Amino acid sequence: MRGRPKTVAILLGGGQGRRAGGPKQFRRAGGRSLLEHSARGLLALREIGGLVVVVPASDVDRVEAELDRAQLPRWRRVVAGGATRHLSSRCGLAALPDSCERVLIHDAARPFASPRLVRRLLRALQDPEVAGVIPVIAVHDSTIELGSDGVSLRRYLDRARLRAVQTPQAFRLGPLREAFDRLRGHDFADDAVALRRRGLRVDVVAGEEENLKVTTADELRWALRELARRERQES
Repeated sequence: MRGRPKTVAILLGGGQGRRAGGPKQFRRAGGRSLLEHSARGLLALREIGGLVVVVPASDVDRVEAELDRAQLPRWRRVVAGGATRHLSSRCGLAALPDSCERVLIHDAARPFASPRLVRRLLRALQDPEVAGVIPVIAVHDSTIELGSDGVSLRRYLDRARLRAVQTPQAFRLGPLREAFDRLRGHDFADDAVALRRRGLRVDVVAGEEENLKVTTADELRWALRELARRERQES
């Protein structure tokens, strides 16, 4: 490994993509997979000194080969993930270099996160009282809570106080590792939940509407077209 990176990104690409018709992170646009587009976006920032990519064990070799061909700048490593998103985050943390002090955790299915967003996160993390920073966007639709039967309407929620959470999320590595260690055996859909369970401070910054998480087949088709269009513009 060259250098001693203090800020490293973990890119989670272990999803099965059932709603998109298969593992969407490996679908290609402009000659590159969604995962590679996301990796390039992170490593375009000089503030990020390295990258850990987490994928299913069966895909480690081929993703390693793909990223070798891509000649991405700075240090990187491809490792096998776990059965859930949270377990994959743990696998990514275990692969970080000893020099790492700050970590960004990002979903490979969000290839449109901008450099401005990442820098907002890292600036907010400079506050020594803050253990983590997450990007959020407003909720535009009416939102309800269902009853225990899963079909009846229990109540409407005040959307003025609700926000949708995005990635990447930025963390101080020490507090995040401690929270994960103390809560071993628990599973979280969002990494910042572990910090809040430990009573640690998590701040929010403005996310981006265009930072779409590709989930459905329609979103995947749109994302592939948009990424291919951007590739043509850059070439």
